[in-house]
Amino acid sequence: MAYYPYTKIQLSILVSFVINIVMMTNALKFNPTITERFINGLPKNTPVLKVHCQSKDDDVGVRTLKVGEKFDFSFHQNFLGNTHFYCKFEWGSKSNTFDVFYKQKSPCRFKLFKADIYCTWLMRDSGIFFARSKNPNPSPSDFRFVYPWL
Repeated sequence: MAYYPYTKIQLSILVSFVINIVMMTNALKFNPTITERFINGLPKNTPVLKVHCQSKDDDVGVRTLKVGEKFDFSFHQNFLGNTHFYCKFEWGSKSNTFDVFYKQKSPCRFKLFKADIYCTWLMRDSGIFFARSKNPNPSPSDFRFVYPWL
């Protein structure tokens, strides 16, 4: 049997070519964009909502949202799969701090080979609600209660 030294190289080039074509056509996403969106749905004439999000490496900063305002940031899951963002929410004397993205421990979860993810957090006087969707504007029926104000 003859030995063909270029077979392995040709195969690796072919595999790389197929992966690049699939990724360029967005037929398959190996690392989708994750967007965290925060909406102030609190009652009018109440204190502003303060949102401070950060990870071990990144501090998104403190944002002050008036009623009806939105704020979002986007990122990609890191190679090791341990991207961790948490946020502190303050509304007058009420607050809460929790993970907005972390493995299987938060409502916003990463799923391999999926489309971009939109994780929308809606702050209301009755608590904090969450919706995960494939578009940036989930319907009101998509939201579910996840955390109380403390």
